[in-house]
Amino acid sequence: MVAAHPEPWWKEPSRDQWAAFGAAWFGWVLDAFDFTVFLLVMPDLMKEFGVTATTTTLSIALTLLVRLAGGVAAGWAADRWGRRLPLLLSIVWFAACDGAVAFAPSFTVVLVLRTLFGFGMGAEWTAGVTLAMERWPQRSRGLASGVLQGSWAVGYLLAALASAWVVPRFGWRALFLVAAVPAVLVLPLRFLVKEPPRAEPSATVPDTSFSALVTTPGVLKRLAWGSGVLALGFGGYYGLNGLYSTLLRGLGQDASGIAFHVALFNVGMMVGAIACGTLAMKRGVALAIIVPTVAMALCTPLFVGAVPGALALGAFLGGLFGAGYSGTTPLLLTSLFPAHLRAKSVGLVYHLGAVPAAFVPMSIAALSEKAGLPLALAIGGVVAACELGLAALVAFGPAEIHAPASTVH
Repeated sequence: MVAAHPEPWWKEPSRDQWAAFGAAWFGWVLDAFDFTVFLLVMPDLMKEFGVTATTTTLSIALTLLVRLAGGVAAGWAADRWGRRLPLLLSIVWFAACDGAVAFAPSFTVVLVLRTLFGFGMGAEWTAGVTLAMERWPQRSRGLASGVLQGSWAVGYLLAALASAWVVPRFGWRALFLVAAVPAVLVLPLRFLVKEPPRAEPSATVPDTSFSALVTTPGVLKRLAWGSGVLALGFGGYYGLNGLYSTLLRGLGQDASGIAFHVALFNVGMMVGAIACGTLAMKRGVALAIIVPTVAMALCTPLFVGAVPGALALGAFLGGLFGAGYSGTTPLLLTSLFPAHLRAKSVGLVYHLGAVPAAFVPMSIAALSEKAGLPLALAIGGVVAACELGLAALVAFGPAEIHAPASTVH
């Protein structure tokens, strides 16, 4: 028999735990906003600078590739000096880089600034997720994981709303100035968030070096498996979103129509992330990933507009099934590795997975522009392949991901 808890779950975390979680959640919202504004104005950039979709999506690839360096650097710094400082510095970094895009005189400058942006983007997630998740009470960790990762959808949703209002009135450059605002919000976070207490020193000091990732039993295998999972997960997500605004423009949607469908996608993602995080706690991470990924593979025709009148439904289901399973990611990754290697391991897995996925939008654009495939077919085929591949890889993952996460410590 399971003992009843004397208080509701939201009263269990301390004030410091809530502050740490809030900082990580807020940082990921800002990160999502600053990343996705580029996706929303890609058609405007192509028109102003006279570049193709394949060339424009190169910026997405470079951003995600450099994210690996940011994740590794932040993981090393977080394990050595603490989680808070890398989180705060990363927010200033990516906000400043994005704001500078507003003054770019050429697409080459845009490429450089968005590449630098990727470093701060990678650092923010690594520092934030370890800060938020490693000390959160076990009872509600699955829900916290879903809410934390679902905050990306909040940032994307806010970016869509801002784009619909700002771009028609002031142009695409003004949207990047809005994206620079988060930099000024670091000061209040600096005073609200406290560094989690370190473990008491012991006679045996664990090796926290990068070499320990190879010498610690089981860690290297989990790094490889986790990177494969994230590669397919990211591939599906960036397949859905990398050229979504371009697809919607081709389907006759104006700025408000694009914002509406992007909003539906992100509402679906928020609902899915919380639902999948909760399901992972009760039935296991594997089931919480396999069910929505298989469902997304079946729903891709709705998402790409192949069914007349169902574009809005497809947008919602795309977020619910195609991105909602990301709600398990913080829970999954922070549970795979020992505490003394956690930040750098999570940073490596998350951002190594982004490396192959970085080329997914560019590959889709090339299939459409060079191979002559309709953009909808290129998106749908790549997304379905990534989702089914992810389901298969997770099905053969470590034994503990098939058990309720509430029983795994």
